[in-house]
Amino acid sequence: MTTDIEKQLTETNLRFRIATRTAKLGYWVFDLKTSHVEVSEELLHQLGLAPDFTWTLQSWKERLHPDDYDRAMAQLETVTDGSPNDYFNVYRLRHANGGYRWIESIGDFIYDDDGKLVRMIGTHQDITRRIEIEQALDAALENSIQTNEALQRSNQELEQFAYVASHDLRSPLRGLQNLASWIKEDMDDAGQEVPESVNEHLSTMGKQIERMQALLDGLLAYARIDQSYTSTEPVDLNQIAEEAIAFVEAPPNFHVHLASDLPTIIGNFSPVMRVVVNLIDNAIKHHPGEKGEVVIRGGMSDDGMAELIVEDDGAGIPKEHRERVFRMFETLGKNAQSGKGGMGLAMVRKLVLSCGGTIEFGQSELGGAAAITRWPTNQSRPKQAKSPELTHRLLEVITGSTDPDEVDQFASK
Repeated sequence: MTTDIEKQLTETNLRFRIATRTAKLGYWVFDLKTSHVEVSEELLHQLGLAPDFTWTLQSWKERLHPDDYDRAMAQLETVTDGSPNDYFNVYRLRHANGGYRWIESIGDFIYDDDGKLVRMIGTHQDITRRIEIEQALDAALENSIQTNEALQRSNQELEQFAYVASHDLRSPLRGLQNLASWIKEDMDDAGQEVPESVNEHLSTMGKQIERMQALLDGLLAYARIDQSYTSTEPVDLNQIAEEAIAFVEAPPNFHVHLASDLPTIIGNFSPVMRVVVNLIDNAIKHHPGEKGEVVIRGGMSDDGMAELIVEDDGAGIPKEHRERVFRMFETLGKNAQSGKGGMGLAMVRKLVLSCGGTIEFGQSELGGAAAITRWPTNQSRPKQAKSPELTHRLLEVITGSTDPDEVDQFASK
């Protein structure tokens, strides 16, 4: 006849087995006197073994990964050789399919009345997926570190280039400019009549030297633009627009004005100000007429980014050239041979990108060009940036599959 105590023990044991199976937590009991080991079905299941498999201490030793054997045995010996405070062991065990699974084992101790350690009881948990995730994160971190180091080297090379452009290349240009001036002075002092063609050649030389100086100035300014503005201060685009209009001091026959209320962005005041000033100046400089209109407007886009648009009633930019104008040394139309550096819009785009924004040219409702800039705001900034490649890799680990369709189906749930 089954007693109430026996029923309670049976029910408690059943609940314990269900709980450990649901939590996927195996357990083991190790008798230090006899070296007998008792294990749960879940422990055997984690290794792909049948429920009636006879598990022994030797079974454990034989399944240890060769690289983990000495460390795992040393950890066990600290228990059997003395009076331990805890038992924590991480190692790989060979699965029935031939692969290895990472196992985390945590043990507690049972002592007899004399205080002698007689048994150990512990948990056995498969942490393979956790280890794979940690390894994927470590690999991503290492890749990030290498990328950052490469960027730092690139920045150092750019700074070195700026130094060369500022010093080594300027000196011979100044020498050429002085030489042309001295030749002209020597001919005047000698009282010799100089053919008009010689004066034209000297004048052309001077213009070419000035052009080269402008190109060097543009390159130097481009190289000195910070690679990333990490400031998170709020920037009022209305204030930016008003100060930029005042700074440019447009000719009296040009009407430059703000046509709509602008949002507040997250960024850095200085580079945003430089962008708007350059765009206003560019609209006036490239206007084909003697008078014109430049309008600044904007608002919030659906994705939370702020828009600031500088548009004019000039000739506009043909669609096929709207990307070309952002290249270094590119100047369109009547300014192509002006002797300017052609670096303005290249620097503008670099400034916008460094602040986390975008810029493109479109057709203005006024008939000319529209420079459309988009800037990050509190609404658009991601709470936590994630790498798509890393996310996909982690999903592969979680699903246990490398099939892209299966991973994508899991991610869409």
